[in-house]
Amino acid sequence: MRHRKSGHKLGRNTAHLRALFRNMTASLLVHGRIETTLPKAKELRSWAEPVITKAVRLHKLLPRGKATPKPEVRERALYLRRLLAGFLPPAATMKGEDGDRYLTRHHLLAYLIDDVAARYLTRPGGYTRIRRLGFRKGDNATLAILELVPGEAPEEKKEEKKAAAPEKKKRASFFRRGKAEAAADDEKRGK
Repeated sequence: MRHRKSGHKLGRNTAHLRALFRNMTASLLVHGRIETTLPKAKELRSWAEPVITKAVRLHKLLPRGKATPKPEVRERALYLRRLLAGFLPPAATMKGEDGDRYLTRHHLLAYLIDDVAARYLTRPGGYTRIRRLGFRKGDNATLAILELVPGEAPEEKKEEKKAAAPEKKKRASFFRRGKAEAAADDEKRGK
């Protein structure tokens, strides 16, 4: 009997299922949408939505600007970071127009907290949407697209620039750098 056992096994053992959902969650967060079968999409929704909820809580918890958080807040933030890290794979590859990029769990966490969670600060849940595509040729499996619902763009505060201090050239974020900079970072790591 399967009393009090939630979720579907999808023909996999526990370790395989956990690895599958970690990888699919990372792909969903980085790319915004993935194409998969309908049963996998329905199960992944129950895995990915709590990840985004925890990231939103962590984003609200962290202080903005140069303020240092209190010890209780730092402890709670560390707890949430470690909890989120358990839901993400150790590494992922982001495929893009300018080539593939290797992302570590640290980069995935930073992207999740800073970019994805910032879009859903006012939304109380329901971050994903499933769209049915039809049937796959060959095995007739029902295909679906699981995508993130468009969220609100985070509002940036207008800060007054100091006229006396010269501006430093800011380095582009990890996700906006070009192929040459990504390759240079890979060489630094010894890849």
